[in-house]
Amino acid sequence: MRNLLHALDRDRLVAHLRNALLRDLVVGERRLIALAEGASMTGGSFCAAPANALAAELLAQPEIRDADPAFADGILDFVMAMADAPLPCRRAAAGGIEVLRENLGDFEILTPFHRFTGDLSAGVVRQEPRDGSQPPAEVMHTGNLVEFRLDRHRNGVDAENTITHFTLRRTTDGIVLMHESRIMGTAGWLRPRQVEAGTLRYQYEILAGSPLLRLSVTFTAAPRRRIRHLRLTTAVDQLGGGGTAIAEAMVGTGPAGAMAWRDIGVPKLPGLSVWSDGKPVPHVALGRTGWPAQAPVLHVRPAAADGVMSVKAVAQRAGALHWVILRHGPHALAGGASVEVREDRLLTTGGAPDAVASAMALAARAGDSVLGLDLEAMPPSGAALNAVATQLLMTAHGAYRSPPTPARVAALEAWFDREFAALMAGQAKPVDLGHAMLATEARLRAGSSVEPFGPLLQQVLALQVPDGRFQGRGEPPAPLADHAVMLLALARAVPYFEPAVLAGPIARALAAVQPGTVTLAEGVRSSTVEALALVGGGAMPQQDYALAIGLMARALGAVLLADEVRPGTVPADALAHAQALHRQALALLRPLVRPAGAALEVASSPLGGSANPAGQAALVLGLMAPDATILRLVPVAA
Repeated sequence: MRNLLHALDRDRLVAHLRNALLRDLVVGERRLIALAEGASMTGGSFCAAPANALAAELLAQPEIRDADPAFADGILDFVMAMADAPLPCRRAAAGGIEVLRENLGDFEILTPFHRFTGDLSAGVVRQEPRDGSQPPAEVMHTGNLVEFRLDRHRNGVDAENTITHFTLRRTTDGIVLMHESRIMGTAGWLRPRQVEAGTLRYQYEILAGSPLLRLSVTFTAAPRRRIRHLRLTTAVDQLGGGGTAIAEAMVGTGPAGAMAWRDIGVPKLPGLSVWSDGKPVPHVALGRTGWPAQAPVLHVRPAAADGVMSVKAVAQRAGALHWVILRHGPHALAGGASVEVREDRLLTTGGAPDAVASAMALAARAGDSVLGLDLEAMPPSGAALNAVATQLLMTAHGAYRSPPTPARVAALEAWFDREFAALMAGQAKPVDLGHAMLATEARLRAGSSVEPFGPLLQQVLALQVPDGRFQGRGEPPAPLADHAVMLLALARAVPYFEPAVLAGPIARALAAVQPGTVTLAEGVRSSTVEALALVGGGAMPQQDYALAIGLMARALGAVLLADEVRPGTVPADALAHAQALHRQALALLRPLVRPAGAALEVASSPLGGSANPAGQAALVLGLMAPDATILRLVPVAA
């Protein structure tokens, strides 16, 4: 299998990464460069560590790195820095915050992480992530009330129905949205009458460099008005609509340092349910049924866990929540006195609730040191290991005109050893094990005495189910892009094992892939397009199409190369199937390439869509066939 990409076209494809997607950002206290998701700077962008890791592997190829060593090394530095950050995480923010519409009754604000819209006159703040989650997720921060006692009378007042003042205010760090209500209540020991109880203010602070939404609720008692049994609320409303379909919850109870999780199942009937009553509540997570990967999850972290009196929810129908409300208090206020309740909220796509809860707690302690990070914790990354291992491999074989310095090589090796050990010590996802196999194979060819290859291969083979797909414990089968990584890892392992060890697994992995169609999510709509598909079908996010087909083209090419290196490893019928799939993958990739000025851009799918670093890099790697070069490299130790 040969390189199918002309050097001029290759350079134009790389130029789009360097020109349109390159951003400056800060991780910890380090100024770095990274590749952003999409070329638009509206409201800033985010730079995903996994996508940059795949791009870093591409940029480590000798002819590409030689053209711009600073660019290649800078992207690799970002990938490593994300693992070494105060909170190792999946994304970092680039850019700031932008107000697209300042109409207080219909505002729109963009940050790298979220889009905010709403109507402050009605006390409504909508939030949705900007990472392309499908269907689009939306939560509504509204549905609040205040409860208190005046003299002998109990009062409950809707916060949004009594708004008298509202503003959108710019600050040094972001935007503050505010609405304020004049709260009236019934008072009097003998003759009931309506009096002013105080003012209730809700403030939502949106930061340019953080995915957190910081909510503060302040009640100020009217002069000479004594307030008893004051309960302030923080609520989320209309959870069953807007494509979000929140249905389950996990409630953390007890002291923050010894929090215990309580699973709240899907409501079987409409009505009110009490999730917590009278216990400290450090964290509440709200998600879809079954907590599917890449589905929206809203995390609520009260600043004072012991101030949460109760957590209640209302379902308007079976199978979906509608309204969740936290009550804070009770408080007693003298005339003119104030009390404040604070809360951090984080809308993510996926992420284990306990990991995100820990990240939010760390963010509260660390302050500015985690600004710019998305707080969605990322375990050690196999793709990052493979990117570092690729540069070490090419350096060991003298492939670069301007090789890394000995000090940098030592730093790369130390980082690799530390992250590899961490990956092996944890519960690695299938795709990370696949990338770790590729990284281990590269280190073997570089002459490193890494851990034996065999045990790692056995872990990967144990993940393969009878139909040829790969599946982690308790998880759905790996998507097409991850399946391609696993198949590539098996192909690169061929020179190290007897043909009988890998013949069956490779044949089954190939049989699981067929020409066909996939459903791509496009906003609230979906379209069926020609693609390679795994048995069992299923939908694919639009932004993953170029990534999946590019990785599959590379994996199929590597299978053909592996059979040349060790003939007979791949059964003849499986080999013919791989050749047919490879031709189909190339035919699917070519229409995705389009001019972008002097550069070439890869559309994220046949439906269009802006380029992303992972899809752009995967297509180039799929056409370049870098594994042909790697499989020819004799281990340095030999």
